[in-house]
Amino acid sequence: MSLKNIILFLVACFCCTYTYNYCISDDNVNSRPMVMPEQDAKKSTEQLPCISDGQTNPIKKVYLKKEGDKYFFCVDFVENISFTPRMYLLPNGAKIILSFNEAVSAPKTKRINHSVIKGYFFEKFGESSLMFVFALKENVIFTEKLYTQNSIKIGFRVNKRKVIAIDAGHGGKDPGTKSAGGDYEKNITLVMAIELREALLKSGRYKVILTRDNDSFIPIEERKKKIDLAETDLLISLHTDSNNDRKIRGISVYTLPNLDHLTNPIEPYNTKEDADNYYKILSKSRRFSNALVGHIPNICKISNRPCRNVELKILKVNLPAVLIELGCVTNRKDNTLLHSKAFRDKTNRAILYALDDFFKKEENK
Repeated sequence: MSLKNIILFLVACFCCTYTYNYCISDDNVNSRPMVMPEQDAKKSTEQLPCISDGQTNPIKKVYLKKEGDKYFFCVDFVENISFTPRMYLLPNGAKIILSFNEAVSAPKTKRINHSVIKGYFFEKFGESSLMFVFALKENVIFTEKLYTQNSIKIGFRVNKRKVIAIDAGHGGKDPGTKSAGGDYEKNITLVMAIELREALLKSGRYKVILTRDNDSFIPIEERKKKIDLAETDLLISLHTDSNNDRKIRGISVYTLPNLDHLTNPIEPYNTKEDADNYYKILSKSRRFSNALVGHIPNICKISNRPCRNVELKILKVNLPAVLIELGCVTNRKDNTLLHSKAFRDKTNRAILYALDDFFKKEENK
């Protein structure tokens, strides 16, 4: 494989929003044999293609093991050969430089599309070194990076992606507010929802559902059923604001109010358990709201209380939920911004970063 092909393969496999480097050498690796957890989960081992070229090939076999929800990418070496690995991990794969105590050749392998593996290869990296690269189909969480005298085992779990519901406000016979330029809210929110979906999917960290993906009228209760069926982790409802004072502009984020401010609760909340659950979800909604406002540039936020609490039907779901007013369409500057792809991209990045921050902190609680 030429150097150009190696570079193209690495770029295709490892170009991600986030890059992590983790280096393992003799000084900082745990070299004791891996102890597999004892459990009743289904176990499987699948050998992967790795063919000797008849020369000094140090690789005995390459295989993928699965135990429960954990995978192990394993490389076994021939006996009586010593090596030192340097390992670099990325969200969806790894590069390992293997330095041996004698001259070696690279085994012939082929790029495969198998199970969670996108592909892998060995390449000569000097007379007594090999470069081993493997790429996975999805971002993963690495759990173990271990080697023994005759093997390398890399443990990982496929990162379960959070499900985000994006609700494009209004639609069909319900046009919403009319902008200063004559456009309707339903069109602005639909464009924003579709672009936000693409931004989240591109990150590889989220699954996304849209409550509507065209100019159709969908009652709120039907939207909420769709959100519930998708086992959604968080809801973002997109709207645009309007105001009689055309100087008012900026983004604001809404969550539900406290129970004693609800005039028409979806449930009676007449037990302590009901109330505790409501406040638990509300607390998460407000934490995400605060994270989002923190990522939105001050010049884009409404000046007076960007985080607000209002009783809104779409937010009455059993999961964290916010409604974002993307700007005041009655203000010409906001209206111009909402029709700017650059502004929408900037807003989508703020939402993405807020989601990353929110879920990271929730997992660390």
